[in-house]
Amino acid sequence: MSRAIESWKGSYTAPELAAKYGVTIEQARIIISSNGPSRHGCEVGAVAFRNAQKMRAARQPVGAKGNR
Repeated sequence: MSRAIESWKGSYTAPELAAKYGVTIEQARIIISSNGPSRHGCEVGAVAFRNAQKMRAARQPVGAKGNR
């Protein structure tokens, strides 16, 4: 069983990470939980998450004109 992220000393808090990287607090909690207490790991995870969001937003919906 994992520890609550609030008990990790020196890590980002969810509101801190959310504000710094423009994600929701819930998304920040997931990033922190997925990457552990390392600030560096959380920063890398947040950048990867934001890049994935941008890539997904840029995709055309299936069936869109010219997408065959």
